[in-house]
Amino acid sequence: MNMDQKEPGVQDSYRTMWEEWGDQKKHIYLNYKFVPTHRVGLTNYVREKTLLSCVPDWNGLRVLDVGCAAGNQLYSVQAAIAYGHGLDIAQSLVDAANEHSKAHGYTNLEFSRGEAEHLAFPDGSFDVVICGEVLEHVFDKDEALRELLRVLKQGGMLIISIPNLNADGTWWGRFMRLLGLRSFTPIEVFSKEEIASHGDAHVREYTGAQLRTWFKDYPVSIVKLTSASYFDGPYFDFCMRVLLKVPPLRALIILGELALSKTGITWGRHLVVSLQKK
Repeated sequence: MNMDQKEPGVQDSYRTMWEEWGDQKKHIYLNYKFVPTHRVGLTNYVREKTLLSCVPDWNGLRVLDVGCAAGNQLYSVQAAIAYGHGLDIAQSLVDAANEHSKAHGYTNLEFSRGEAEHLAFPDGSFDVVICGEVLEHVFDKDEALRELLRVLKQGGMLIISIPNLNADGTWWGRFMRLLGLRSFTPIEVFSKEEIASHGDAHVREYTGAQLRTWFKDYPVSIVKLTSASYFDGPYFDFCMRVLLKVPPLRALIILGELALSKTGITWGRHLVVSLQKK
């Protein structure tokens, strides 16, 4: 799909869908969504840790987070970086991020509304660009990637995370697909009702091999390509609700997940890749 080929009314409904979704969900990004006391929180926690570990030293960097939601990733590096700007399609999420930032006195962070395909920044503005869980949603992935690289300095780092096989990249997800019990269907109707029934509003899915092939057409070198959130299986969500409530067990599970991410084996729910601009 390509947003430029869509009627203006469809583009408007797409933006409205995300605005309404953000207004409904903004509160979970500042607590529930990244707290590893349940499976979803664990997945987001280890994915974010894996993504942020792609940069060995954040000190003094200028950072852009495209698709920042309520700004959690920038808050994690705020004390080290020189400047951070978060961008999201939903003004409701931007407002939540600005309120949180102001309440905590983060003077080096700013948040604004925008879209990945059209970034309102000069060429080479940032040392690091983060794009977490976004490229599965955008319509023109090539225009988005060109823009992400345009605003990145030469030699800078672009860090991307994307659902792996629409989050079926684990051994259990792949097994379920082999049995024909799971499949990928892109969202094509954009409304709050459709996103509720569809579940994730993804317009495409990726594999590690597809990413490697895609990036060959761009002036980047792959520094690292790995996964995050490997643990999976039958009744997994139920089991995690019990195990993650016990601090020593939670610490062991997180340690195991992060250790698996270091192997580079791409059998986790999410793909995490760091690219250096040539």
